[in-house]
Amino acid sequence: MSRLLTGLAMGLLVAAASGQATAADWGVQPDPVFKPAYPVDMMPQEDSLDFEAGIRYFYGMGGQSFNLGGTNYSANDTSHALEVHGRIDDHSTSTYVKGHIGYGAITDGEFAPNGGDYNTGRVGYINADFGYLPLDTGSVKAGVFGGYMYADESPEGSGPIVHGLRLGVAGQAEFNNIFDISAEAAIIPYASVTGSFRNGGTPVTTLSNVNGSLYGAAGEVMAGFHVTENFIIRGGARATYLNGYVTSDQPGEQYVESFRWGPVVELTASF
Repeated sequence: MSRLLTGLAMGLLVAAASGQATAADWGVQPDPVFKPAYPVDMMPQEDSLDFEAGIRYFYGMGGQSFNLGGTNYSANDTSHALEVHGRIDDHSTSTYVKGHIGYGAITDGEFAPNGGDYNTGRVGYINADFGYLPLDTGSVKAGVFGGYMYADESPEGSGPIVHGLRLGVAGQAEFNNIFDISAEAAIIPYASVTGSFRNGGTPVTTLSNVNGSLYGAAGEVMAGFHVTENFIIRGGARATYLNGYVTSDQPGEQYVESFRWGPVVELTASF
């Protein structure tokens, strides 16, 4: 009995001592230590994308022609077109996408050989390219691109419709963040053509229900001045040429050509 009492007394003493220690430490906790999600010295990554968007004016000189029965019929004119354009560069992959859409009016045209002037018509076009610029020194870049082209050149409202493939090389250079220059040259290995070729002289001669494929080339050179960090004025020139044989409502095949070239002026915002 005495041993039991002695054991109980010792247990009570130990419990009392433990309770006092806990009470003394109540409300006193060490500051928590949190593991940071990222290294303390990590800096925010620079955005790898650059954007450009703006408007252009294209003064075009060109025309189209076809050969029928040994006679070459042509329509040559000037055109005035406004276009919107955009470009996105991804520096992390050295790639870019760009494109433009333009629409305008044909003026000051002349038919040959039958004669006759015209001052109505339309030009409409779309270009869209994807490019890769693996050669990069920082201020100079060069590479290749592939893209799609659409063209509708219709003197007096009637003309051929073209859908084509563009494959080419491109390069660009920038000098002290003030000036830039860019150039591209493309082959057009295939372009489907439908619609019509019309010579409105006297008498009127027309190729209707045209169907065929053309080939050719295109090029563009632009130079720019950076007015501010985000505003650029550019000027340059471009040209497109297509030719090939088509079928129509006339017997046999007919050789056709189409070209347009001229100066371009551009106002662009970059961000």
